Amino acid sequence: MSDACTIRLATTRDLGAIVTRWHDLMAAHAALDAALYATATHAPGTYRAFVRRHMSKRSSLVLVAERNGAIVGYLLGGKGQRNPIYAVGEVGMIFDLVVQPDTRRAGIGRTLVQAALDWFDAHGLSHAQVNFSTLNPSAAEFWPAMGFAPFLCEAYRPVRLAPEDKAVIS
Repeated sequence: MSDACTIRLATTRDLGAIVTRWHDLMAAHAALDAALYATATHAPGTYRAFVRRHMSKRSSLVLVAERNGAIVGYLLGGKGQRNPIYAVGEVGMIFDLVVQPDTRRAGIGRTLVQAALDWFDAHGLSHAQVNFSTLNPSAAEFWPAMGFAPFLCEAYRPVRLAPEDKAVIS
């Protein structure tokens, strides 16, 4: 049995496997912040429809990593429009990257990202963007190793603070 991995464009036949891998991503996010990443009951179907729409867009990229006939990872990305005040108006955006937990650290994520970077380059994009949690040790190690440097900070907090938290801010 070969461990070779094939990266290819996703098809609608892959949607079920992509949603399965998406559950891996949601579980990882929920481990970071259960409240912020709790999903609605309709989330799997909504995400499936979201990915399907991206498959039909020329400005989007949906790749799968296939090993021994199984989808072990995927990448969802595409062209992202920045504020029109900037000279670099479009960038390549990686929205989701997921590799099946038991196949991680085998170069699958790296290969998916490189394929996306090649696609971005072929579409005339000069920069790529990804968002990741610095609280996720795997992501905090992976993305800088891929050449991504933190640039902006995205921060969250509950709108209503607990009484003990309000005393710290006052």
